[in-house]
Amino acid sequence: MSFTTPAPGADAPMDWHRALAAVLAGTDQPALVTQPIVDVAHARVAGFEVLSRFSGGPEEPPDVWFAQAERLGCAAELTARVINKALALRRTLPPNTFLTVNVEPHLVSHPAVRDALHAEGGLQRLVVELTEHVQATDERKLRTALDEIRAAGGLIAVDDAGTGYAGLGQLLAVRPDIVKLDREFIAGVDTDPTRRALVQLIGDLAARMDCWLLAEGVETVPELQTLASLEVPLVQGWLLAHPAAPWPALDSGVVDLLHGLAQRVKLGEYVAHLVRDCPRAQLPSATPGVICDEAPGTAIVDDLGRPLGVVVGDSLGTARLVPTLTVAPSSTPVDLIRRAMARPVWQRGAPLACTDVSGRLIGLIDIAELSEAAITVLQR
Repeated sequence: MSFTTPAPGADAPMDWHRALAAVLAGTDQPALVTQPIVDVAHARVAGFEVLSRFSGGPEEPPDVWFAQAERLGCAAELTARVINKALALRRTLPPNTFLTVNVEPHLVSHPAVRDALHAEGGLQRLVVELTEHVQATDERKLRTALDEIRAAGGLIAVDDAGTGYAGLGQLLAVRPDIVKLDREFIAGVDTDPTRRALVQLIGDLAARMDCWLLAEGVETVPELQTLASLEVPLVQGWLLAHPAAPWPALDSGVVDLLHGLAQRVKLGEYVAHLVRDCPRAQLPSATPGVICDEAPGTAIVDDLGRPLGVVVGDSLGTARLVPTLTVAPSSTPVDLIRRAMARPVWQRGAPLACTDVSGRLIGLIDIAELSEAAITVLQR
């Protein structure tokens, strides 16, 4: 443990110094609670966000504690403590869910934080959220640290998309797996056309970047109804569930509400019913365009089950590898046809790879079936 003692007259009072020293010297704090992240289309919990809770004085919310830790030079140690606790909590994580933990971008490359992230080896089912309260000053170090997280099986989320220092530029630089929309843009989305347009804009960008959109801070039924109609796949907020320990479940009223929303959206508007299982294989080198021995229709995946490419037969019957276009099961046929036709000509007939929120392959979507579904939707 190491942090800077404030100079006499410094802004940070000594009670914060003592409080943070006590937290880092002990083992109990901060306590962790989790809040469910909900898959709207399937009315189930897809993941959990880790949230810190501090007991004893000063009686301030967690963001104030972390802000004071930043001012006193011990933010990395406090973040590492939370990561260690989150990784321990991951051992009891319910099946088919993921766990997210918040890390400031400028701390991702800090030795204490990196050591904590990689203390248990793999980072499967862990999502590192870049919270952007403090700007990252070394983009090269940040990219290296993010590459290490991904190589270990972890995913990256950008929190509060459209706010903070980097905004949309950070999305383009990081290319996250999950984009989170802040409550600032969700509050009143049911009555504000501009907010709805913004959600659609970020959602379209997220789809083109092959990542998931998550709306946080959902507090009213009309907000949830609007987000469902805008095809936002993941939501989080007090309407769905409050933070609790260790794994809060959705109550029956929330599940019924979500099922009701799903019934209002016609099945043909989503592509989940078009997903087909397929053969899977791993190749030492997944280079687009190369001739391979696998049969057409085979998905090439990495050791974590994430798609790297799809094998197709060319006009001469030669099997070649086509880069993967990954999609979410809650995408619409019309949107996916547009994206598929934006690919180079030789790739347009290749199946699309449908993945879950952890990036693992669910199955393939045939272009012919997708075209028929899109035509059906347009003819309604």
